[in-house]
Amino acid sequence: MKKRNYFAVILSFLMTLTALISWTKTNVIADGGPKQVDATITNFRFMNLSRTNVGDIYYTDNFYFNLDWATNNTGATLKAGDYFTIDLPDTVMFSAASSPVDFDLYDQDGSGAVIARAHITPGTTGATAKVVFTDWVDNRYNVNGNIQLSARFDLTRVPINQSSSFTITVNAGQPNTSTSTGSVNVDGPQILNNETLHKFAWYDTTNPNIANWEIRINHRQAILPNAVIHDTIVGSNERILPNTIRLFTVQMDQYGNDIAGTSTPVNLTGKLTMSDNDQTFTINVGNINGEQYRLTYQSTYTEGTDLNNTLSLTSNGQTYDFDAHFTRAYSGGSGSGDLAHKIKLTKVDEEDNSITLANAVFTVTQPDGTTFNLTTGADGTVTSEALVQGTYKVKETTAPAGYELNNTEYTLQVTATDGALQTISDKPTKTNISVTKTWVGTKAGPITVHLFANGTDTGTTLTLDDTNNWTASFTNVRKYDQSGTEIQYTISEDTVNGYDVTITGNQTTGFTITNTERPQNPTTPKTSDSTNIYLYIGMMFVGIIASGYLFSKRKSYR
Repeated sequence: MKKRNYFAVILSFLMTLTALISWTKTNVIADGGPKQVDATITNFRFMNLSRTNVGDIYYTDNFYFNLDWATNNTGATLKAGDYFTIDLPDTVMFSAASSPVDFDLYDQDGSGAVIARAHITPGTTGATAKVVFTDWVDNRYNVNGNIQLSARFDLTRVPINQSSSFTITVNAGQPNTSTSTGSVNVDGPQILNNETLHKFAWYDTTNPNIANWEIRINHRQAILPNAVIHDTIVGSNERILPNTIRLFTVQMDQYGNDIAGTSTPVNLTGKLTMSDNDQTFTINVGNINGEQYRLTYQSTYTEGTDLNNTLSLTSNGQTYDFDAHFTRAYSGGSGSGDLAHKIKLTKVDEEDNSITLANAVFTVTQPDGTTFNLTTGADGTVTSEALVQGTYKVKETTAPAGYELNNTEYTLQVTATDGALQTISDKPTKTNISVTKTWVGTKAGPITVHLFANGTDTGTTLTLDDTNNWTASFTNVRKYDQSGTEIQYTISEDTVNGYDVTITGNQTTGFTITNTERPQNPTTPKTSDSTNIYLYIGMMFVGIIASGYLFSKRKSYR
């Protein structure tokens, strides 16, 4: 019995502990992790692929839901990872093959900063877009923007040739759900009237680098003697694929659709001419006596471009023209937000504002006279806590290593709705490096001295000669690199033939370059010198005479 009681107590303790751990984990995640934020669609419109708002869309065309969005009641509490979702209605489809499923939303100020990333999950009908904020939203409120979602009509669900309504749902199934509705006329096939040319293109779902083109010719069944078709890709590096060009005689219905079983290929041998760059082709069709034609081909396509094309048909001096273009649909968006009652400072290099500087310390004087300090981080920025509205004074008190202190005092206004942004620049600390030339022996001509920073040639040179008394300086060179470490400078000179070089000194005291002239080699008699030859011959005769005289003397003594 006691064992059972012990077992029951232990089991109860373990169950309680497990529940407590589970509750703790849940709450930690709920409190500190990403959250679904309250958001609404404030304006709902339709756009064509040229991104123009329209009231009519052809039933087979790609289009955009053009949505203005805004976050609600979030103050400055948005954090990286927070998100909202947008459900597209089940009367449209989203084809991952025709438009990328991942895209970015950018800051509307043109900085290129990504404020959020979106992912679209296509369904059997409709689709869901999840918009996830980056750390751009930190310390911001009133975050809002625009998003353009690419879609196509589900032709099994959308009535043709009438106005249709479409409902967008934000955060479906959540307490903060909201909906917005827009309407557009869905245009179906139209009865063609007196059409000579028509051209359109569509995206090749099997190859993102291909565009498919189709041309209707002479739907009105006119008599067109000596007909010539001319087709050109305009203002692009794309090219037509010659082996894909096909021409057919067909019979079309009143809407321009081919009647089944009426398509017959036309032999293009001797009729088709291509330009050298494959951007233009010509087909000499000949006499058209009421026949209808369909022409198809493919061209290359570069993602993100708007591909333009001109088409013409000439017949006995009469010209018919048609312009077409093609672009792939790309979802996208943008946004903006205000700093929430805060001061944000950015410290940059005065000579290159793209260089941001850490460890700059600023003293901020509040409206009541009290002060606090702000120090820039690794990205060169610092943002204050939420502040009361009023006038603030900001002054740099400690410059980043390697930079001069900026003594300017900045006056900033913090209002009930806006914060304050201020970019502050510092001059890099500069130094001069002197170079002196000395000669041991004969002075040579001007010499060129090169400056190296941490072993890398700076491209800066000095010329030393008699005009500057063989002394000059590299002026206003940076003393420190971006990390605040002093730059180590060295020098070299162009080679001076016949001299040995020694470099002494340093960047602080100055460098001295000593060139010592090398001794010349001793001069040896020239065997070709005729004066020396005559001298040698003379000396030889004198020797012979002297020897004869001595010999005769010895003989007389005997």
